[in-house]
Amino acid sequence: MILVDIALPDIVGNAAVAGHFPAGLRLDGKLKTERECQDDDGGAGHCVTLSRLSDLVVGICLRHTGLVNCLTLLPAKTKSQIPSPECGTMARVHRRDFLSPWVVRPALVGFFALALSWAQFHDSTAPELSAHLDLQIDPVMPARVYLFKDDQPFRLSPVQAILPLRIDLFYRERLWTNSPSPETLEVTCNDQSHFFLLKGRASFDLPAGHYRVEAYRGLFFAPAAEHFDLRAGETKKVAVRLKNWAGAARENWISGDDHIHLTRSRADDEVFLRWLAAEDLSVGNFLQLQRQADAAVQYAFGRPGEARRDGYAIRPGHESRSEFYGHVNLLGGREMIRPLSVGAMYANSPESYPFPAVLFAKGRELGATVGYAHFNGSMPHSTLLMDLALGNIDFLEVFQFGVLKTEEWYELLNAGLPATGIAGSDFPVPLNRMKSWPRWLPLLGPERTLVKAPANGAPYEAWAAGVRQGNVVVTNGPLVEISADESTSTVNASASFFRPLEKLEIVRNGQVVAAVRGDGARTTLTISVQVPNTESCWVAARVVARKESDEPDIQAHTNPKYLLRDGKPVMVRGARETLAGRWESEIAWYKSAALVFGSDAQRRAFFEKAELALEDLRRK
Repeated sequence: MILVDIALPDIVGNAAVAGHFPAGLRLDGKLKTERECQDDDGGAGHCVTLSRLSDLVVGICLRHTGLVNCLTLLPAKTKSQIPSPECGTMARVHRRDFLSPWVVRPALVGFFALALSWAQFHDSTAPELSAHLDLQIDPVMPARVYLFKDDQPFRLSPVQAILPLRIDLFYRERLWTNSPSPETLEVTCNDQSHFFLLKGRASFDLPAGHYRVEAYRGLFFAPAAEHFDLRAGETKKVAVRLKNWAGAARENWISGDDHIHLTRSRADDEVFLRWLAAEDLSVGNFLQLQRQADAAVQYAFGRPGEARRDGYAIRPGHESRSEFYGHVNLLGGREMIRPLSVGAMYANSPESYPFPAVLFAKGRELGATVGYAHFNGSMPHSTLLMDLALGNIDFLEVFQFGVLKTEEWYELLNAGLPATGIAGSDFPVPLNRMKSWPRWLPLLGPERTLVKAPANGAPYEAWAAGVRQGNVVVTNGPLVEISADESTSTVNASASFFRPLEKLEIVRNGQVVAAVRGDGARTTLTISVQVPNTESCWVAARVVARKESDEPDIQAHTNPKYLLRDGKPVMVRGARETLAGRWESEIAWYKSAALVFGSDAQRRAFFEKAELALEDLRRK
């Protein structure tokens, strides 16, 4: 007997092969044909084919979608030869390998690790010692759930899919499944587990005791909980009813998270789409990126890389990063633009080209919606002001990690710069920023971008169009809306939530011009005001709701509506001069930073655009 460790990237499972393995296990991999084996080994019988599956004695294969790790016991005469297209190699093992310690020891270590992983999927227990729980959401729909035994967090078991997250900034985590259509997904990070009923119902085996189960679904459903007791040997059905507090208004909004980093193969799509449904997140933008190597890899781009199901969509894009200009997001383009990163911090070269303006122009040609991540790119220096002045971007992230950057956003709007604010999570980064994740917040889209538009079967396209038009609300809970009548300069705002609202405000050019406070119980608020119309201005509405002790501020903010007088742009005194001075200082830094360009033409292109932006910012 020999012990073989085989790694197979992203090969479609063979149902015929699966039948030769223990129940609940699955072997992924395409076996060679007889002719292929004859051509390869002269018909010596050392190649595994479908007709030679009887040679397999025992096989354990835990399917890691996109990367299959198999530990297989084969007869000594058998050689395993299975194609591995991603790395371009074949796995060949001969009898003599069994005698080599360097083969045996790693294989045994791998087997032990595999056994530990398998324990996450299937608990072996005597049926009479445990209770059987049939858990479902009412009405049946995907949701996120947490179980507590005697008020302490407790694992739901068994699960059929698991995503273990340990953030190292290289985004290599992968989804593992042991079923072609899992019912329950467990996401683990920072010593906390999050469970998703992907089909709205699932069954679990649990010890006797007193339990509480909590259920959550996105932002438009009020959380719910049920208490129950289990006795050994019994089967109990428990239903948790989730109520849509927004009513029919929920159907008018498309929700999106522009910033998710998860490695994705085509086989992952069913689980990920059901996860989106459990978070009630209409659009998930899955972004590939680079930190030396590729990370959060997507299997395709544009429409071929998009996955849709029941009104939910995953659309691939990419985040391009540099220490010189900041981080930028290109959403939904037909192709990925390389290089993904520039500069030694993120790439493998000190070169500083292409700069964001080049990426944005190419991205728009490819149909991408483009803008800045982390408000200004999160680096000490940024070309945000240049790209805003030149009209190169569609958005910037203003709401992330629980922080809504109103002061910085208002400064741009007061300077007459069209800055559409959106929200994005940068998942999975937020999970490591809090020791204990607030259960109210979704994992995907904890802050999300709402667009009021019909999806019409294409949620990404409708959502992206709304972002480009500035028809956006950002929120981590409440719903807020605004309308403005240019003829009368009357502004109306309304807000609603399932929790009490603390205050609703209307701001004009960043200053509060009207406000109404809640009474500790009201879950809807409205307000109306007539604003001065002596000069052009922008108006927006914002609302704050009651929060729990472990939560960030629970709030929402509309994007600006413009009330223009004589067609003149908004221009608050001093705002544009401040930004012009700031950009002039940035240009001086770029000139002194010894940026590495591939040619003089590239350098000239950058500084010509920088000077054009400065000229525009100085224009009153």
